[in-house]
Amino acid sequence: MTSDVISIQEAQRLESLEATIERGMRTFVDVGNALLEIRDARLYRTTHGTFEDYCRERWGFTRMRASQMIAAAEVVQNVNNCLQRAPETESQARPLTQLEPEQQREAWQRAMETAPEGKITAAHVQSVVDEYRQPAHVSFNGGNNEWYTPLEYIEAARAVMGEIDLDPASTQTANSIVGAATIYTAEQDGLLFSWAGRVWMNPPYAQPLVQQFCDKLVTEFLVGHVTEAMVLVNNATETRWFQAVAGISDAVCFPQGRVRFWAPDRESAPLQGQAVIYMGPHREKFTEHFSGFGLVLSQ
Repeated sequence: MTSDVISIQEAQRLESLEATIERGMRTFVDVGNALLEIRDARLYRTTHGTFEDYCRERWGFTRMRASQMIAAAEVVQNVNNCLQRAPETESQARPLTQLEPEQQREAWQRAMETAPEGKITAAHVQSVVDEYRQPAHVSFNGGNNEWYTPLEYIEAARAVMGEIDLDPASTQTANSIVGAATIYTAEQDGLLFSWAGRVWMNPPYAQPLVQQFCDKLVTEFLVGHVTEAMVLVNNATETRWFQAVAGISDAVCFPQGRVRFWAPDRESAPLQGQAVIYMGPHREKFTEHFSGFGLVLSQ
């Protein structure tokens, strides 16, 4: 108990907000907004020393649970400012709380566009959020976020394709291992050029770049400019970009364990597993040289 005093207006506002919470336990946005105002204005201070005590004694849930509802309500308000449709349930909104406001809007738009049969589940929203939380790959971030393909994968790629004509998402350092005849760096922006020949691609892993690079490869392969290609990506099988590339592939290798990417002064394995996707006429050679890394599926 505390001796702090609130004004008549504050007491009336607290009563109104608590009535909203009592009526709206199934309406997470109203509840979250009410809790936010009570917390920030410290309207609980006459009867409770802390917001945590207030939540536990008045409503029977923890401060963490209150924070979850507040954050979910803030997501809905943020998304509503730009999009016609916002998350309708707390389970849809909660994964988006892991992102910055601008990314929340982008991720929710993407979740709506890619939801299987239009059903936006919490798991689907989380999978989209996970894409945004992946660090950008290769040259599309600086410093500690630059990671390159291990030599053994490049040697296997060469054994299948013979040579690598193009790496469209590279750096001079990365190409010391890849050895592509032509590379495009982040500054050049490989998306602006035509792609041709035998392609090795280890694209940036952050959205929207991973989607853009995969879409570009699919287009260039289908029109015949790219004659053979391999793509090293996260095994995000639920995403639209993975489905698009795998959908035109001749074989896919799912390495056992995680690929140990390298940088000039270190190695690191990402939190998610990877896949090497192959398209071209040498499916048998791909199986021969990549089965040592893990499971190979062909079609």
